[in-house]
Amino acid sequence: MNIRINKLIFLISALLMASTMAPTLAFAQEEDQTHPFLSDRIQLAVGVFVRQQDFKIAADGSLPEEEIDFDETLGVDDDETSTSLTFRWNFGEKWSLWGQYWKVNAGGGAVLTEDVEFEDLVFQTGSSVAAGVHNKVARVFFGRKFSEGPRHESGLGIGFHWLEIGAYIEGEAFINDIHSGFQRGDVDASAPMPNIGGWYYYSPSKRLLFEARLDWLDVSVGDYSGGIWNSSVGFQFQAFKHLGVSLNYHYFSLNADVDSDDWRGGAELSYRGPFLALTTNW
Repeated sequence: MNIRINKLIFLISALLMASTMAPTLAFAQEEDQTHPFLSDRIQLAVGVFVRQQDFKIAADGSLPEEEIDFDETLGVDDDETSTSLTFRWNFGEKWSLWGQYWKVNAGGGAVLTEDVEFEDLVFQTGSSVAAGVHNKVARVFFGRKFSEGPRHESGLGIGFHWLEIGAYIEGEAFINDIHSGFQRGDVDASAPMPNIGGWYYYSPSKRLLFEARLDWLDVSVGDYSGGIWNSSVGFQFQAFKHLGVSLNYHYFSLNADVDSDDWRGGAELSYRGPFLALTTNW
């Protein structure tokens, strides 16, 4: 955790230094007051997503109110920092392709204060268990601009989130009230979740851009059904012609029911926190 904090402090310091140098180095003689994110074809942001996370997962047909809280009950980490990226490609006068990606590998352990049932395994009160959750999120979005000007842009579109979700619990377990020794219960699922969405950009100057984005849908796809929210709000500062910094607050939420051969149950996942990034455009 100290390594993650040190890396984050180093990145923030570097970004602040770049921002301080910007007024003397960027756009000194330019007359165009349009922010590059409103005119350039490609924008890319790479940085760190510092998030709080919640995992509630049920297996083997448990009712929604019997979902297991993996961070509170099983001690799985509820804070994590990981690399994340976003991009946008304006491939036509009105059309654009967007992308977003991050992944989660959270683990932990606890001495149980209550019985936990996962698949056909029962981990009894007082036993020590280890648990973990892994999740990958890849967003693909096709957007069309409906309103634009020198200082603003807004649009709507459709896309999908490719989701990979998995969880495990391991420890001394019982099956049908009979001690079965050390056991591990695993569940995994992957599926595309379609969504609709929109965005809004506003630029008070050629260096500063405020941005907001929202994706949402509640659908059933094959063995999966549920709802998804993915939103972001923040700003981008253009330090140089092709380089800037951005700070956005991301919120992602998934509530899904699964009915497949590998997993019968459901999951509630949420992530929230700042995304601090270096940006480039051309």
